[in-house]
Formats: sequence, structure tokens, C-alpha cells
Amino acid sequence: MAFSKGKRIEDETSVRIIALAANIGCKEGADALTVARLCRELNCDRRVIYNRFRGINEINLKVADRCNEELIKKASAAVTYGGSYYDNFMSKIMAMFAHIYEQNTHFQHYTVLYEMSDGCMQNKLLQEFERMIEDGKAQGVLRAKADSRQAAKNIWIIVTGIVRVLAENTEYKYQEASDTVMYGVRAILEYIKKY
Repeated sequence: MAFSKGKRIEDETSVRIIALAANIGCKEGADALTVARLCRELNCDRRVIYNRFRGINEINLKVADRCNEELIKKASAAVTYGGSYYDNFMSKIMAMFAHIYEQNTHFQHYTVLYEMSDGCMQNKLLQEFERMIEDGKAQGVLRAKADSRQAAKNIWIIVTGIVRVLAENTEYKYQEASDTVMYGVRAILEYIKKY
């Protein structure tokens, strides 16, 4: 297949490239992930990569999407059917926090990668938090006029930021970090809840 008039090829090879990139990036770090390395391990020409992706930055963002999809799947498994909106919200947040913490720092790096599109940050984890808040608004639990994007951004910063502090500071214990996340997220939910 050839690159044609700006249309990128999406095929089985694209899937293989991202799978390999995720393996390298999450195990060895984003610095180890290069187009040259992908070409060497896939035994292909650079055109194979560039016909499908703009470059290593786009590939890193695809790896981030994949990591965040894994997190969202873990979080969905933590939901209790019939549970309250708040209990399920917190269960999801804590499942994500625990999973990020259990992974290595390279995985953690990918959870905070984002791209800017139309002046907004694009990150699947951030979008999931926004969707969760929108669900609360639809259920009448959260204020309809609450800024879902801003609340989601704050939750995202709390969850990913506390994990980073925890990973870099051996004096900071998991339970303390977990409590900090819970207090922070609960404060945001309290701020936007419907009275």
C-alpha cells in the first residue's frame, strides 16, 4: 500500500507497530522508543512507519491511548451494579490509581501524555473522567452547570500527580497517597454536587 494524498494507512501493520511501541515504551521508557528501533524490530523501511504515523510523537500518543484504555477497563471492573453514583465514581478512581501505582514509571509516564486539539487537552483518561462527570449530571447527582472539563482536569492532575510523587518519594506511603487522592476527588465532587 502506498501513502496517498495525505490519507494515512490503517491496517494490521499499524496495529503491530503500536503493540511493539507499547511493549518498548512501557518496559524501557519513551526514550527507548524510536522510529529506527521500530524499523529494526519489524524488519521494515521507515516509509512503513511514516505512511501510518506522523512520527514518534504520534506513536507515543497512541501508546498513551492504549495505556489509558487499559486503566479504564480496570476501573470499569470496579463498579458495583446497584451502587451509588459516588461509591462507583470513587471505586473507579481508586482502581485507576492502584493500577497506575502497580505499573512501572514508564507506564505512569504514558498516562499523562496529551495532545492539544481545538485548544483542549486530549487524553483518554481525562476524557473518561469528563464522561463520568457528565453521567453524574445526567443522573441529577451533579450540578448541570458544573464545568465537566475543568473538574475532570483537576481529578486527572490529582490522580496522576499523586502517583508520580509516590513513585519518586520512598518516604511517601501508598496509604497516605491513596487518602490524598480520595480527599482531593471527594472535594471536587462535593464542589460540583447538586444540593
